[in-house]
Amino acid sequence: SKSMRHVLDQVVPSCMKAVSDADNDSASDETTGGRQLRVEQTATELNALYTIKQLLVHSPIIRAAAKSGSLELHAAVLDSSTGRVDFVGQHPLVAELLARD
Repeated sequence: SKSMRHVLDQVVPSCMKAVSDADNDSASDETTGGRQLRVEQTATELNALYTIKQLLVHSPIIRAAAKSGSLELHAAVLDSSTGRVDFVGQHPLVAELLARD
């Protein structure tokens, strides 16, 4: 469907970057399962940061609140099997994103 295609267009760059990072940083003793887990975690974190970027760029309300300092956006990833939340933090380019006109 059209909406599924849109979602895939947004997620695929994060997945491709995660695979590339895993290929470039792979340890010789890493198992296939370990690599797969690292790719999934990296893709999830990158997608969360991409979502922050989209909010800062495309939402005038969120952008204005972030620019004024009354709002900070931090990415987090929930492990649904354990309930653990890992905080990724703010987008590394938040200052540059907010400086755009």
